Amino acid sequence: MSGAALLAGKKGVVVGVSSPNSIGHACARRLVDLGAEVVITHRRGAEEGDALAASSGAVRHVTLDVTDDRSIAEAFDQAASALGPFDFVVHSVMGVPDGVLSNPLVDVSRGDFAKVLDVGAYSLIAVARAATPLLKSSGAGRIVTISSCGAASMTPGYHVAGIAKAALEAAAMYLAYELGKDNILCNVVSPGLVGTDGALRAVGSKNAEATRAIFEKKAPTRKAVELEDIADAVAWLVSPMARNVTAEVITLDGGYSRLYF
Repeated sequence: MSGAALLAGKKGVVVGVSSPNSIGHACARRLVDLGAEVVITHRRGAEEGDALAASSGAVRHVTLDVTDDRSIAEAFDQAASALGPFDFVVHSVMGVPDGVLSNPLVDVSRGDFAKVLDVGAYSLIAVARAATPLLKSSGAGRIVTISSCGAASMTPGYHVAGIAKAALEAAAMYLAYELGKDNILCNVVSPGLVGTDGALRAVGSKNAEATRAIFEKKAPTRKAVELEDIADAVAWLVSPMARNVTAEVITLDGGYSRLYF
């Protein structure tokens, strides 16, 4: 099977394409390159969403607010209108109120904590609920979500976001258990820090550069993670080649997390 044919005939939705420099956009573009038909979701206006759809090669974009169940249901109805029943959903969503990560965890308010967990973790459950009826008909449905190495390792300046990512991984595990009987696999890709627009807003460019420099110095591969690495891992997980793989967290950090020193 050629690379271009890997996802031929497959259809799916990428949730959370926020900008051209985002994990969601890189995933959508790669899935299209491999033959899939893709609808992307975007939380803002039609003009920006149309531009993101065009640059990623997606069939279209639909507006989706992951904090609003009605918005999620409507978005998946629109995606189904464009694609028909589909085979995969990629969930790439995170949201942290401005300034929250610059303060200590003990200073995070109950309200801000709830907002981060709602967007970062509960949204996967809400998306899975809307997508499951459409994925069932595939016979080989796939859900893949994007976590972070900050879910499993102490990462300065990431506290509540890391907690949300840990909750996201647990949610994916339990969804995998419940949806397996419907031939829907649910997995996680957990990359090291990539300099996306969202990451730079959350941790700052200096912290991002310093973190990536550590990977380049200490990871066994001597390489920091790139968007292409993430997109290819996602493509494999939604492909027919990833059979009977579910509830897994695939770590992409060049082996850094396995180091003892």
